[in-house]
Amino acid sequence: MAAQRRRAFTLIELLVVIAIIAILIGLLLPAVQKVREAAARASCANNLKQLALALHSYHDTHERLPGAVEQGGSRYTSLFVELLPYVEQDPLYKQWDFTTPLTNGTSGRAAVRLKLYLCPTHPDTDRLITIGSGTYALTTYGGNGGTRPFPPALSPVDGVFFTTGPASQPVPNQRGVKLDAIRDGTSNTLLLGERIIGDSNLESFLGAWAAGVITPPPDPPLQGLAAYAVWAPPPGPNAAGGLLGATAPINYRHGIIWSPPVSPFPGVPPPPPPPVPWSTLGPQWWARLGAYGSFHAQGVNVAMADGAVRFLLAGTSLQALTALSTRANGDLIPPE
Repeated sequence: MAAQRRRAFTLIELLVVIAIIAILIGLLLPAVQKVREAAARASCANNLKQLALALHSYHDTHERLPGAVEQGGSRYTSLFVELLPYVEQDPLYKQWDFTTPLTNGTSGRAAVRLKLYLCPTHPDTDRLITIGSGTYALTTYGGNGGTRPFPPALSPVDGVFFTTGPASQPVPNQRGVKLDAIRDGTSNTLLLGERIIGDSNLESFLGAWAAGVITPPPDPPLQGLAAYAVWAPPPGPNAAGGLLGATAPINYRHGIIWSPPVSPFPGVPPPPPPPVPWSTLGPQWWARLGAYGSFHAQGVNVAMADGAVRFLLAGTSLQALTALSTRANGDLIPPE
């Protein structure tokens, strides 16, 4: 009976087993995270592929691509609203109010969260953005607005998307681009790309805007960065802020924080904030607003004008990004 008695594990043996299991888990978790990121990146690439195909279907129907926003006239619309019938959202499109568009924000139509319009890697995309009296859902994608998409009044209109309609800028009655007008080649020209919503450093300057120390006051007026990333923007001077451009490197974040002066002594009012020159802040603001970016490792997914999806490395030069953003400049994409 003594010979058949089972021997228990010693404490040292148990500790060794636990240590081995911990090491295996430590090795496994990064692999699981990489698999999840790869799956999310592939899902994001598929979103862009479907959006690119939808734009080609729109072009087949209308013989031109949609504008970023349709300004003026009797029908207000925007890029991602126009894509609704081509991404299996025809019921929502049929409910859309094109003549009194602010009702789309107050009725909940513009607050519909569309999975196809969101990269699964990007955090905090479930929230709704309040603009005026309406609520709006986000998109992590934007159209290629060329070298300088925003503000529209200063845009060279050299990308694929820009404002259209009677009140378009910088000139009235601009129309959407035809594919045969992309003379640099559809395989060499960006169509859509990813963006990072929000930048705490840059948005700290909203405090300077509220304090009235940005001089001269910005025109158009400033909004939080998420307000520029809604898929159905309400009419207004900031409606075309959803476009992306070659004014900043991929994944660019603003490097400066604004904070008002603090009181030097208890009970003593703080000194007034110093003026913030808009001539310096403005170009930084618009550059950050139009920057391509993502939460993928090492770069961003983009869709080309021929419908192909590529992955642009974060180290892509501004020269190369500029060549990819212009539709008919005859510029060559430099080797990286």
